[in-house]
Amino acid sequence: MDSILDGDVQTVFENKDLVDSSTIVDQDRIYGRDEQLAAEARAFRDTLDGERPPDLLLYGPSGTGKTLTVKAVANKVKERALESGIEFDFVAVNFKTMESHTLDRAVWKLGHQTARKAGVVWDVPRSGVSTDMKYTRLYEIVDDHFDSLVFILDEIDALTGSTGADEPAYSRLLYSLSRVMSEQHVDTQLSTVVVTNYPKFRENLDSRTDSSYNPNGIHFSDYDANELIEILERRRDAFKDDALEDGVIEIVAAYGAQNEGDARRAIDLLRDAGEIANRAGDPVVTQGHVRSANDSVVKNRVLEIVGGMSVQKKLSLYAAALVAKDNEGVAPSPVVYDIYKILCEGSDMEIYTQETVNSHINKAGTYGVLESERVSGGFKSGVHLVFKFTEPVGAVLDTLSEDDRLQEIPATELGEVVKRRLRD
Repeated sequence: MDSILDGDVQTVFENKDLVDSSTIVDQDRIYGRDEQLAAEARAFRDTLDGERPPDLLLYGPSGTGKTLTVKAVANKVKERALESGIEFDFVAVNFKTMESHTLDRAVWKLGHQTARKAGVVWDVPRSGVSTDMKYTRLYEIVDDHFDSLVFILDEIDALTGSTGADEPAYSRLLYSLSRVMSEQHVDTQLSTVVVTNYPKFRENLDSRTDSSYNPNGIHFSDYDANELIEILERRRDAFKDDALEDGVIEIVAAYGAQNEGDARRAIDLLRDAGEIANRAGDPVVTQGHVRSANDSVVKNRVLEIVGGMSVQKKLSLYAAALVAKDNEGVAPSPVVYDIYKILCEGSDMEIYTQETVNSHINKAGTYGVLESERVSGGFKSGVHLVFKFTEPVGAVLDTLSEDDRLQEIPATELGEVVKRRLRD
C-alpha cells in the first residue's frame, strides 16, 4: 500500500486528463466539427463587440461534440474578453445529473454554479426559499459580476418538472431566461446555449416561450469509425510513448461506432482500457484490455440503469428484451405484452395493463436503454409502439437475470414463443 500511496506505480498514462471526456480541450484536438465551431465562434464574437450573443440550440445524438465544442469556443472567448477588459464567462449545468428535475432545483443549481464562477458564496438554501427568491439572488450575482454571461444548459430535456404540469420545467426556465434582459432584471448581456439530443423538445414549449425563445440551431451528426479514429489519435499523447498496442485506437473507434458514433464513450473506453492495463501491471494497452473494458462498461451501464427498478418494471423490460433478442433489437409492443403476461403468470405476479407496461418500458428509454416510436401495422394491427434497444440486448437480459426473482425464467422456451408471435 505504501508504494501505491507514494506514487511508485507503473502507469501507461502521460496526461490522463486528455482521456477524461469532461476536460475542456483546445480546438486543435477537436476533429470533424469545423462547421459547428465556426458557427459558435461567429455567435460568441458579439461578446467581444459588447453585444449580446444570440441564443444557440445545439442538437444531435449523444457524444457528437455539442458540449465539447461550445465549451472550447467559450473558453477561447473568455481569454480574448479578458485581454479587452470584458468580464465574460460561461456557466454550464447538466440537468440530467441533478437528483431532482424540477424548475426550483434547476434555478438553485444555476445560482450555485454562477456564484462559484463569480467567486462569491451562494447563500441560498435548497429548500425553504421560493423559486422567485432564487431567481432574484441569481440575477443579483449576474448583474454584479459579469458584463456578459452565457448559460450552457446541457441535456435540458431531462428537466421535466412535476408530473401533470401544464408545461415541462425547461419551458418555464427558458421563458424566464429569454425575458431577463427585456424585463430589466440585469444589465448583463445574458444568453443561453441549449444542448439536447432531442431537437423536437421545442414541440413541448409553451406558446409564450416559443414566441420569446428564438435560438440559432446548429446540428451535430454521428461520427463514423474513421472520424472516431482521428478524434482518438488527437488524444494519443494522453499515454506514454509506445504504451498503445497497434490496433487499439481502431478497435476503440469500432466500439464507438457501434454506439451510434458516440465520441465521449469512445474516449472513456480508451481511458478504461488504460486503467485495466495499470491494474494488471502491464506497460502496454492491448486490444484485450479494450475488450475487457468494453464488456465491463456495458454491464455496469446497464446495471446502473436497471438495478433500482421495481420487479414490474424489470418484467416489462425483460419481455421487451426477449422479443428484441429474436428480432434484430426491435420489439413491437403487442408481442412484448403477450410475453409479459406469460412472465407474470409464470411468476405469480399481477398482470398490469398494456398502457402501464409500455410506460414502464418507456421509462427505461429516459435512461438511454432503448427508444420508442409509434408505427402503423396496417388495418389488422393498428397503431402501436415499437421499442428499439440502444444498449446490447444480451447485456440487458444478463443483468436482469441477476435478480433472484427473474432467475427461473425459461428464456429458451420463451424464445420459441416469441418467434411464433413475431410470425403471427
